[in-house]
Amino acid sequence: MYSEEQVLQKVSKKKQKNVLILIIGISVFFIIILSVFLYLYMDSQPLINFPTYQLSTEEWTTSDVVVTVTNDSSKVLSYSFDGGLTWQSNSTYTMSENGEVTIQIMDIKNKLSEKTVVDVHNIDRTVPEMTFERTTTVQMGSPFSVRTGVQVSDQESGLSNGYTAVPDTIDTSKEGEYTIVYSAFDRAGNFIEKTRTILVKDIVGRTYYRYRDGKVESYQCSPYLCNCVASSAAASTGTCPTGYTLNENGECCNTCYKSCSRTIWGEWSEWSQEEVHATSTREVETMIKED
Repeated sequence: MYSEEQVLQKVSKKKQKNVLILIIGISVFFIIILSVFLYLYMDSQPLINFPTYQLSTEEWTTSDVVVTVTNDSSKVLSYSFDGGLTWQSNSTYTMSENGEVTIQIMDIKNKLSEKTVVDVHNIDRTVPEMTFERTTTVQMGSPFSVRTGVQVSDQESGLSNGYTAVPDTIDTSKEGEYTIVYSAFDRAGNFIEKTRTILVKDIVGRTYYRYRDGKVESYQCSPYLCNCVASSAAASTGTCPTGYTLNENGECCNTCYKSCSRTIWGEWSEWSQEEVHATSTREVETMIKED
C-alpha cells in the first residue's frame, strides 16, 4: 500500500507530465502554423524584388543607348520597359532619345517585381553652335584677329577642346580676300565646320552692316523601330497589326522618328550703319564704304 504522501507525489508527477505534453503539443502546433504562414508568405513574394540593369555606355554619345536587365534570366518570364503596360521576352531596350524608362519584371511564378526607373541623359546628337559674321570687311593695315566676333558653344555635352581656325592669322597689310575655316567637336563627337570670308580693302570709310534672320524648324528624320512587343501570333504568321513592323526578333514594333532641325533663312536686310551682331539664328555681313 502507498502512503498518502506517495500517492500525492505520483499524482503531482502525472500532472506535471500532462502539462509538459500539453506545452509541447501547443508549441508544435504553433510551429506548424508559423511554418505554413511563412511558406505562404515566401510563395507570394516575387523571385526578383528589384530589376537591375546596365547601360551600353554612360559616356556622352551620338548613338542609341541600350538598357540591359542583368537579373538572373532563369527566373524571368517577361520584361516590361514601360512600367508594366507591355511585355517582351527580350531583356534589352534601346533608348534613341534622352528620357526615363521604367523597368518591371514578371518572374516564372507570374509575380511582379518592384519598378526601377532608369534615367538616360547622355545622348547628344546636336552639333555645337558657332556664330560670326559671314563676311567681314577689314581696313588694310588695321589689326585683326580671326577669333574676333566668333562665339562657339554647346548646350548638351559641352565642347571637347575649344575650336580651331585655319589659318589662324591673316596678313592685313595686303589687300585681298581670305577664307577662314572654323571647326569644333563636342564631347559626344558631334562636329561643326563653317567658313568665313575676310575682305581686306584699302578703303577709309564707314562700316555698314546687313543681316538676315533664320527660323529653326524641327522635322522628323532617321526612322527606326521602337515600342516593340513580343507576339506569338506574329511569330507564327509573320505579320503584325496595322502600324507595326516585324523585326528580326519576331516582335511587332512601331515606326518612330528621331527629331532633327534645320534653319530656314530669310532675305538680307538693307545695308545700315547700325551695328548688328551674329547669333545662331542671324547671319551678318559687313562692308566699308568710302565717306
